[in-house]
Amino acid sequence: MRQETRNPEQQTVGQLLLQVCRLTADRMRVKMEEIGLHKAQGFALFFLGDSEGAPQTEIGRAFHLSAASVTSMLQRMERDGWVVRKTDPNDQRVSRVYLTEKARKLHQEARSNFLELEREVTGVLTAREQGELHALLVKVHAKLIERLPAGRQSASPDVEGGGDK
Repeated sequence: MRQETRNPEQQTVGQLLLQVCRLTADRMRVKMEEIGLHKAQGFALFFLGDSEGAPQTEIGRAFHLSAASVTSMLQRMERDGWVVRKTDPNDQRVSRVYLTEKARKLHQEARSNFLELEREVTGVLTAREQGELHALLVKVHAKLIERLPAGRQSASPDVEGGGDK
């Protein structure tokens, strides 16, 4: 990744947010690769650990991904033995996603990596600053989600892709 040479004090909020997001995503990619996962697979594993049996559509909503992107990611995760998809017995249109035993073994490690990165990112802030930053980011997130075109949930391509790990 190209390092920004301009003084951060001279950058716009948007430029700084983009850089922080990229740096954080890169750190997460490294942490997930250490345990044999692609970053998006780590997010899915983390989500499913708390939402076992979630409908495939719920995963898409949680990550702002298109149905096709979720299907593609889950197909790779299924192929690699991380998840199984089962048709909901009460509604044949719904596909529910479950972690495999292999994934359950890595779930805690993935969770630990997420929490470690959270501490790394917020560790330079006081508890009050962390709360303020969180509140501000929630507010910005809500506004950006509100402005997405109708029916469009897609996030960035590096999250959608899911990788071929």
